[in-house]
Amino acid sequence: PNFPPNSGISRPGLLAPPCASLCLQGALFALHRSQSPSCSRFCRALIGCLARHSPAHPQSPLLTSLQDPARSRLLEAAMTVLDPPGLRELFRGHLRGHLRGVASHRVANHGLQRLLDHAPEDVVEEALSELGPALQEPLARGHPGVVVALLGAAQRHPRLQGAALRWLFQVGHAPFAKPRPLPGDKPRLLCVRPRPFCLTTPPSLSHAPFLTDEPRLLCVRPRPFCLTTPP
Repeated sequence: PNFPPNSGISRPGLLAPPCASLCLQGALFALHRSQSPSCSRFCRALIGCLARHSPAHPQSPLLTSLQDPARSRLLEAAMTVLDPPGLRELFRGHLRGHLRGVASHRVANHGLQRLLDHAPEDVVEEALSELGPALQEPLARGHPGVVVALLGAAQRHPRLQGAALRWLFQVGHAPFAKPRPLPGDKPRLLCVRPRPFCLTTPPSLSHAPFLTDEPRLLCVRPRPFCLTTPP
């Protein structure tokens, strides 16, 4: 992998305090805005440090960092400025195969949203194939932002819009899976106000093929709804 674990960011004190995390996030955004060539190296060094193996955590260390409230902020900032090859490597090396758990986690789901906001088409396609059959799970957890980010990613890539619509239309007919409780979780009432969005439907999804065989622009205006999220 191209995320060097042994870099200048090696001391735990540079990652643990909230003030240090804010400084590193500010440095990332400043380098990105200035179009400095150091931004990519700094970003990869930071991810390599967060992905360093720890004997205390048997799972992927980067997944552990993504579930940590402090370190996840750094990862989100890194995903925002990381180049497409880096996002592809990050996804396939650490997140692929774990998206359902990440999408249902109360902290890690925000990092997944940032990844979907900036991921290239092939990464979005793989994420859609993994998350599509289980879109009801993050909704049941109270994380509609994951679904919105996935639809927004599909909107950027017209080839994926048909598949995204198929999975979206199946959510209302699928029973909510009963998720595993997380420590400290309590039931709460979630009110969702989805924003209208438009997608281009392929001819195979047209309800009137005898009228037109060309793709159509479908404008969806979801109604607000409320649901009680289980613990």
